[in-house]
Amino acid sequence: MRLSSLLVGTALLSLVHANEVVVVTVATERTEGLRRFLRSAERHGIDVKVFGLDDEWKGGDTRIEQGGGQKIRILRKELEKYKDKKDTIILFTDAYDVIWTEGLDVVVDRFTDHFSHLRVLFGAEPFCWPKKELAIEYPIVEFGNRYLNSGLFMGYAPEVYRMLSLKEVEDKDDDQLYFTMIYLDEQLRKELKMGLDSISRIFQNLNGVQDDVSIEFDTEGKASVFNSVYNTHPVLIHGNGDSKLYLNYLGNYVGEWNAVTGCERCEQRRKMEEEDEKAGESHELPTISLAVFVSTTPFVEEVLDALTAQDYPKSKIHLFIYNNQRFHLDTVSKWAESGKGEFISRTVINGDSETGEREARQMALESAVTRGSEFLFFLNGDVFVSREGALRDLVKKSLFYDTDIISPILNQPGKLFANFWGALANNGFYARSEDYIDIVNGARVGVWNVPFVYSPLLIKGDLVKRLAEGRPFHYSNQLDPDMSFALYARHKGHFLHVTNEDNDGFLVVSEEFVEDIQKGRLHPEMWQIFANRWLWEQRYLAAEYASILNGPVEEVPQPCPDVYDYPLLSPRFCSDLIEEMEHNGEWSDGSNNDKRLAGGYENVPTRDIHMNQVGFEREWLFFIDEYVRPMQEKIFIGYFKKPIESHMMFVVRYKPDEQASLRPHHDASTFSIDIALNKRGVDFEGGGVRYVRYNCTVPADEVGHTMMFPGRLTHLHEGLPTTKGTRYILVSFINP
Repeated sequence: MRLSSLLVGTALLSLVHANEVVVVTVATERTEGLRRFLRSAERHGIDVKVFGLDDEWKGGDTRIEQGGGQKIRILRKELEKYKDKKDTIILFTDAYDVIWTEGLDVVVDRFTDHFSHLRVLFGAEPFCWPKKELAIEYPIVEFGNRYLNSGLFMGYAPEVYRMLSLKEVEDKDDDQLYFTMIYLDEQLRKELKMGLDSISRIFQNLNGVQDDVSIEFDTEGKASVFNSVYNTHPVLIHGNGDSKLYLNYLGNYVGEWNAVTGCERCEQRRKMEEEDEKAGESHELPTISLAVFVSTTPFVEEVLDALTAQDYPKSKIHLFIYNNQRFHLDTVSKWAESGKGEFISRTVINGDSETGEREARQMALESAVTRGSEFLFFLNGDVFVSREGALRDLVKKSLFYDTDIISPILNQPGKLFANFWGALANNGFYARSEDYIDIVNGARVGVWNVPFVYSPLLIKGDLVKRLAEGRPFHYSNQLDPDMSFALYARHKGHFLHVTNEDNDGFLVVSEEFVEDIQKGRLHPEMWQIFANRWLWEQRYLAAEYASILNGPVEEVPQPCPDVYDYPLLSPRFCSDLIEEMEHNGEWSDGSNNDKRLAGGYENVPTRDIHMNQVGFEREWLFFIDEYVRPMQEKIFIGYFKKPIESHMMFVVRYKPDEQASLRPHHDASTFSIDIALNKRGVDFEGGGVRYVRYNCTVPADEVGHTMMFPGRLTHLHEGLPTTKGTRYILVSFINP
């Protein structure tokens, strides 16, 4: 049933036992909290009469101040028609922070069984609010909570109407204080037969008792709310005060997620999509604004290219991209220019130091409003969306689940660090929720309402306009923009949803990247082999390497006996390494005296720079161990050594006027690799390697290919003269 059908102006006429029960609430806005409340009621066949929809709220901000009197005025007016119906039960709940766990039959059973002496029943809580000084006037209860909470109550219509009509109330008067003063009047309490549900048989107010309340699953996997102190399973759960986030947590499970069958709404969505596909139905994709915010993160080029590859028509996308990082200026400029004619519109802010990030994000909100986008997709520069259908499917999920803000769950590969928080600590920062690890690892799959999401964010256009007016990224200048946005969303009742139904991508690790830039490295991504291995492989490992490694030994080229030549590194790595070495510029002089070596003497010297001179020794040793050693074990059967050892790893430069060749020699290694870094006929003429014993010459000019051969005894070899240009090779003596 759609929200529109739930919000009709017909009263509930559901008969439970002999009593007519009218379930009512007051809500002036169609928030996600209201939609969740109605969805939970509908799940149990409960129709709710919603009063005050689309009225202007004048009752104050009850989150931070007293107020809510407008609710009493609205209820008094709307319930007058029931004032003489002695057998009619009125059940009132707050609208935005309540969920149902059971049906009305359970409520009425418990009301008539346990509270037959009462005509009006309120929920109870452990705090006397809004006036603490009234605590002493409360009657003593035998067991349980002592103080009235006005967010949940039920009773017979005549008493309820009389209670609502006892005093005049202004819109900004406090509704809880109004009911409290009636309850504390002993005569009125007796006349109205008022009481409290002190041990949460029906009503559970969460504030102050979160540690006592948990999710419990029955044998069929159904989730219910359990109060361990009172051993009760309350029906109506109210996230009053500071407990709204805990209500969101409980709401992720009650009626939504089954311990046996998993996410119930996810299954409904999949079935609906399968039916649409069988029927050949297709739905037009909405227009979106794509807002990308580049920061000091590695592999921005790959992040942007992945966005280009998204299976979402560019003719449906308005592009907004912001970059204030000098290091990424060229990358952003080239990418934005490459898609110039594909997007509906483009807004590119690249290197504008006058526009700060918060203001740029505000501009993106306003741009989406101006362009009439049906969705806004916010994406930070360290978010790699790898699945091509991710954006398209996320839009579908938002529409089906009726979420205003939703994000795919992304984490750093192999780590528990993800783009959302499952809970908050008292200081407003991260706390690990009970289900966080299971959600990140995919042991629990579903749609989750959480207190913080970093990026990306898909936001419905209806909400974007309100966000633009509210300036959420400026909401707290003491917090970073993402935390400021989440704080605004929590305070304004905008739910933040994440889903782990699909593996849509991951977060790029950025912690050490700034340091690499500050060290003056031209291509700091080269040093990211540990932090961002998958992306490093995509950029720097030869595309054919995996097929060669996993294929038959016979297919590995062998141009000379026991000399194997196979693709190992990408041309991009080779060119980046050459630039790094020339940027360093500390080439040896080619003499036998070499202070870099332990003995200070090089028998067969070359003009070279060692890997440790550019701070790349650890990374290159890891590379050899992970990518060269498996090939060595595949080819030279029976030799195993892990970890790899190498004390000679260097780039050699051959030039006709510097050092053009290298005399015959053996390498001080068990085996060696020589990797060609540039191309004969393009960058140089001549060159190649001749193996003297076999009178066999290898051109050694396939960029990124390596020759792998035994170092001692059998493979005396020489570097043939470079006659023109400059030739670069990368050499490693392994396990000397």
